[in-house]
Amino acid sequence: MASRLSRSLQSISSLLAFLPSTAPAQSPYAAIPLGPTTSSSSQPVSPHDAEKQHAFIPLAPPAPRRNQLAHAWLWVSPILVVALAAATWVVSRPAPETGIVEPYACAPKSNWTLLRDVCAADRGADQQQNDNYELALDRHLTQEQCDAIYPGLYLEVERARDYWKARGGVTQQDLDDAEAQGQARALIVNNRLYVKSYSDAQQGTRTKAALALINEALITAPEPVPDIEFVIQTGDNGIPHGAPWALGRKEKEEELTLMPDYSFFSWPEPHVDSWQEVADHTLAYETKLRWEDKIDKLLWRGAFLVDIRKELWEIAHRHKWGAVTDLDWQDRENVKKMLLTPEQHCDYKFLAHVEGLAYSGRLKYLTQCRSVIVAHKMRYVQHFHHLFDADPTSPTQNLVLSPGRNFDELPAVMDALLADDARAKQIADNSYRFWRHWLSVGSVDCYWRRLFREWREVMAFEPVVTRNLTSYNSFILMGTASWEAH
Repeated sequence: MASRLSRSLQSISSLLAFLPSTAPAQSPYAAIPLGPTTSSSSQPVSPHDAEKQHAFIPLAPPAPRRNQLAHAWLWVSPILVVALAAATWVVSRPAPETGIVEPYACAPKSNWTLLRDVCAADRGADQQQNDNYELALDRHLTQEQCDAIYPGLYLEVERARDYWKARGGVTQQDLDDAEAQGQARALIVNNRLYVKSYSDAQQGTRTKAALALINEALITAPEPVPDIEFVIQTGDNGIPHGAPWALGRKEKEEELTLMPDYSFFSWPEPHVDSWQEVADHTLAYETKLRWEDKIDKLLWRGAFLVDIRKELWEIAHRHKWGAVTDLDWQDRENVKKMLLTPEQHCDYKFLAHVEGLAYSGRLKYLTQCRSVIVAHKMRYVQHFHHLFDADPTSPTQNLVLSPGRNFDELPAVMDALLADDARAKQIADNSYRFWRHWLSVGSVDCYWRRLFREWREVMAFEPVVTRNLTSYNSFILMGTASWEAH
């Protein structure tokens, strides 16, 4: 700072010589004879006379007083320098710690940047690249940070909170009723997860995966989580009986509180790995693909369980852009031949999303491709659906919904997309950015912890740990909430 002030003063002083003066200009060499001179009579001057004249040439008169502007500047400039120094000091001071991390406060090293010390550190680009930390991978955010980074994520949590508050809160009886139709009843006390009851009457590993997600949200929490008790359902269809947490709901099923899908942990049965592993594989696959090289077709492969999927095939197979195929899970040869990994879907510019018996877990995986997702008007809501933008006039559109009934208008939708490749690419780019933020592992943890807090607000009783509860640590080893000692 001292060296900067010194340079500033030197610069200011150097300007004074160029300021205008009120007196006539006087050569600094006026008292020094530069050569032979002549008298007024134009007679030559002898060397003796020249020497005599030199002896009596007066020195230059005293320098004239600086003009008023220069004089005033000498007084004002130090004040300005001091003020500039004070302003620089104030600006350079670190901002007060608010607890909120703003991910867009400095130029990102990737699409999403979080760590404040990386943003603030005076390091080169290479070092910053090495120090980069993906927001999507940050699972240790406070609730205040979660709310700042993922605003709008918690719509379903807040809706359920308001619903149960208006009815006096959730009682023990509400959970007893939900438990009869649920797959697990659990408690969180002192930031520890306990399993009160567990049912195998569910599909595959869904309930275990859901409990694992809850436990991960607990152990990554940087601050205490409130004590709560709850029931989870992991079937395709949420059953609005009592006060359960469910994977999806119809619009009118307001009793259901939505939790993140179990496959955010893992979905091993169809050989879909953990959520983050799928993200890594898809990212590596997608970065090698150019939009121009993707196939100009609408892809969907799956089991024809419901009429709307059959209707999609009936429409799509009549057009060149149709790539809709049935997948028979009972025919192992067919599965080996036709099954695509999540990242292989990225080979196509257009990916169809169709509901099944209830919601379809495929949707969030499709967002990991830089492709256009084309869906029908969905009957079921998941915890993130409200964040999609299906407005065809919006610059941030990230989903295409076929108007009308089911896929009746699909041919017109596809013709429009194929005719405007730039618009299709823009939608695909928006969709690709969508999952990296709103469906990241960091956002899922934030949603869970917000759910815990809002659920506490509506609980009308205090959860109590009893001797017959099973810790989550033991549950994951035994796979059940009760067993005979052996």
